[in-house]
Amino acid sequence: MTAETNPTSIGCRDLVSGLADAGVTIAFVSPGSRHTPLVLALAAEERINDISIRDERSAGFMALGWAKATESPAIVVSTSGSAATHYYPSIVEADQAGVPMIVVTADRPLRLRGTSAPQTLDQEHLYTTHVKAFVDIDISAPALTDTAIAAVATATDGIPGPVHLNVPLDEPLTPSALTAALPANPIRRPEQASVVVPDMRNLVEGRRVLIIAGGGQPRRFPAALGRYASALGASIFADPQCRPASDGALRAGDALAGAGMLDRLPPDVVLRFGPLPISKPVATWLTHSGVPQILVGRSRLEDPLVRLGETQLDHIDIDPLDFVASDPRCTADHAYLAEWVAADRAASIALVSALEGSGLTEPLVARTVMEAAPSGSIVFGASSMPIRDLDRFGVARPDVTVLANRGVNGIDGSISTAIGCALTGTPTVAVIGDIAALHDLSGLSELARLQAPLTVVVINNDGGGIFSFLPQRTSAVLPDDLYERHWGTPHGFTLIPIATSLGVTAARVERVDQLRDRLNDGRQPGLVEIQTDRSLNAAVHDTIQQAVSVALAEQTP
Repeated sequence: MTAETNPTSIGCRDLVSGLADAGVTIAFVSPGSRHTPLVLALAAEERINDISIRDERSAGFMALGWAKATESPAIVVSTSGSAATHYYPSIVEADQAGVPMIVVTADRPLRLRGTSAPQTLDQEHLYTTHVKAFVDIDISAPALTDTAIAAVATATDGIPGPVHLNVPLDEPLTPSALTAALPANPIRRPEQASVVVPDMRNLVEGRRVLIIAGGGQPRRFPAALGRYASALGASIFADPQCRPASDGALRAGDALAGAGMLDRLPPDVVLRFGPLPISKPVATWLTHSGVPQILVGRSRLEDPLVRLGETQLDHIDIDPLDFVASDPRCTADHAYLAEWVAADRAASIALVSALEGSGLTEPLVARTVMEAAPSGSIVFGASSMPIRDLDRFGVARPDVTVLANRGVNGIDGSISTAIGCALTGTPTVAVIGDIAALHDLSGLSELARLQAPLTVVVINNDGGGIFSFLPQRTSAVLPDDLYERHWGTPHGFTLIPIATSLGVTAARVERVDQLRDRLNDGRQPGLVEIQTDRSLNAAVHDTIQQAVSVALAEQTP
């Protein structure tokens, strides 16, 4: 049977052609045998860049990073069996964070389902509720191009998320001849209907309004939020992922909240966008303040304050970007905005002064990265302390995009996600902890080969630094040796020889100017390691917060 009449080859060709027609341009493919017809179809499709990634877990997070950076889905392709389970962490993150992804898994033939045949498991229910749709593909069926186009539409429309295409394939897996790709037939997506934004005048006109914005927003959101807040006359507490570089966007929001300013300057109403913010003091205040809140956003998940909060919460089911792109048609209490701006100025001066006298601490690393990252770059902050430090100490820049995996707040795949961002051609700086770096060495092993423009800044405090800020560290029931064994988790490694052995240029820096020099170019892959002390870091954070609290107390009449 020639390839032209081989139903498996033709079906895989049609499926891949439909994905390309729908605008997908990249596929992360891991080695194996069962998915051979799919790999051949991808290789023949010139519109899709097929990249081989050894580890499915890493491939999944690269697809996630690509989608975060481009707001369009990537494909991941695996062989059958346990290989497909390795996508699960990235799929969960994509689902929770609303990120589109096309997951294509080869499967054993239908007649072997439910048997103990090699590389066979239940792939129909593999990702359970964490995919928007599951399609079991009959590779000999007609109209697979349409099936693929529909899958991309499902992944991207409404609240984006992952879609799982499962493809049972029978032997022979290698055809006698290759099948040429179909001619391009790109689809034109229908224009979005205009959105009607409700009139907010009776809710916010002349009142003390505070805007609080969580992450996971489109790339155009921060600038639009800044314009909206300026027209309304309201100040903004915003995640680093969506913080505008505008006067009303508080630069020291986390420190202000930590100093109790939300209780000293309480608003009449909070206008919230998206999920809860990274800042724990802000999130805690929102939970217990009792101040009425208006939540603008779309999610398949219920907002936690509906169950945890002690306040009135009204929900407007509109995309936050559509909302802030509108004219508020009203103005808030500008005197209230002026009070927050003055407090932010005093807090920021105190914060910067404390930072400058601290040496190359973890807070100063975060600030330096945001100041020195190349124009037009992406800064990716790993979960745990790096993204929190970018929130507390980083400066907002209109020419730098901040991204993070905050769907389930995991450290999984941090390097791989940043590689996915960098594969768009955008210089990327990843700020990650040592545990996150060790967790994703498979991603680091791909960096030199892919030549992605990524600088990995590893803050090495020999363990889990975030736990130094949590009750486990000071609990009387946890002796030091038990704390260190299960929470501190010291390892004694340096990432320099590990990175070098994987072909990645690596260096340790000890001064701010050295870090700036390493960040200036941003076009070549590399790793920078900064060694810090966990206990000292907690003390530095306390010192900075105390400096801010003193400055605010002195400002109060």
